[in-house]
Amino acid sequence: MEKLLTPKKDNKIYIAYLELIFVSFMWAVSTILLKMYIDKIPPFHLLLGRFFIASLTLFLFSPKKVLKIKKEDLRIGFILGVLIFIVYALHILGLERTTASKSGFLASLSVLFIPILESFINKHIPTLWTIICVVSSIFGLYLISGMNGSNLNFGDILVIGCAFVYTIYIIILDKYGDDKDNHILSFIQLLIVTISSLFFSIFYEGLNLALLIKNIIVIIIIGVFSTGLTMYLQTKAQKVVSPESVGIILLGEPLFTLILAYAFLHETILLKGLIGSGLIIISLVIAIIKKI
Repeated sequence: MEKLLTPKKDNKIYIAYLELIFVSFMWAVSTILLKMYIDKIPPFHLLLGRFFIASLTLFLFSPKKVLKIKKEDLRIGFILGVLIFIVYALHILGLERTTASKSGFLASLSVLFIPILESFINKHIPTLWTIICVVSSIFGLYLISGMNGSNLNFGDILVIGCAFVYTIYIIILDKYGDDKDNHILSFIQLLIVTISSLFFSIFYEGLNLALLIKNIIVIIIIGVFSTGLTMYLQTKAQKVVSPESVGIILLGEPLFTLILAYAFLHETILLKGLIGSGLIIISLVIAIIKKI
């Protein structure tokens, strides 16, 4: 659903864009950290640790707000929480089986899925600028998906599934999250993911808290800055900008992932990967200038 824009909202819109760009950067940081520690902590243990820390952070930041949770908040928050758990689970399982840079770009396929589903739901044709951004982004993603010379594998498929579920999440958040408190809605989502991760950690991996304690520093960093803070900022920003623009602005994540993966993981980048990156940057700039 498109947001109505007026000159008075311009500052709020640009602030929302900056918040989403920051979210993208912190997600990229978490991708690199997860890739570096993926062999040391089981996937659902990682999710349990980061989302528990994120939930605790938001609770301690404003416990009075958390105590004011209403039934309707729980209903929407539960649905969003389940969806975001599936997103993170698919992403982290896919990340085990593919490269960090490739994972970052494939996860951004939601930029294509969002306008398609939005058009189907609202029965309207996307704007010309939206179409241009999507085409440019997808072509860039196509070039980058083979940026290290590898072919499509099972890990890539899991990450693509992650992008599709995330599309559903963004659309539901846009439709039902406008009148909900940012802090409360974010906390509920984080708590649901924490509980879900605990369940899978116990029954599929065998709960081992010693693994979390051993890597507590990286878990705290990811939990506070790349999970709790980003969840809050995205929930807040999406009340101002459209789902389409959210998808395009969040393309900053694979760009940041590409840079960080090259710098810290020494992953190879081919020429077509650089060309694809340029196309995505063009899409991001158009989205901001045209406020799609």
